[in-house]
Amino acid sequence: MNVRSAASRWPVTCLLIMLASAADAAQPQTVYRCGPDGRVYSQTPCADGKVVTIEDSRSDQQLKAARDVAKRDAQQAQSLAEERKQREAAAAGQGATGIKAPPVESPASAPARKTKSKSPRGDPNMSPPMRVPSPATATK
Repeated sequence: MNVRSAASRWPVTCLLIMLASAADAAQPQTVYRCGPDGRVYSQTPCADGKVVTIEDSRSDQQLKAARDVAKRDAQQAQSLAEERKQREAAAAGQGATGIKAPPVESPASAPARKTKSKSPRGDPNMSPPMRVPSPATATK
């Protein structure tokens, strides 16, 4: 499938889905209120479920206005997508501007690191730890 043809069909597909859902929403729908405390809603019957009928109370004029808004939003989305594609095409050969990477130093030219001298462990006023031979070396 061609990517461009799929991208150009996207707004039309969205519009059709919105119109189909708007037409479907005009019909009363049955929903079931389920669960021990009735906080779960389902479109399929459930044990101890109570039927709740949901109707769209909007007038035909309000439904038409909603469809018009959805159509206008889909057209605006298409327009914005086209503008974005044009900007991306114009910027395709450009790199990032204003960001300069620091020069990379090779390890040979890097400054020598200072090494820390090992300091004696613990408090210098205390005696060194006692070393106890292991039982295997004590029996020899």
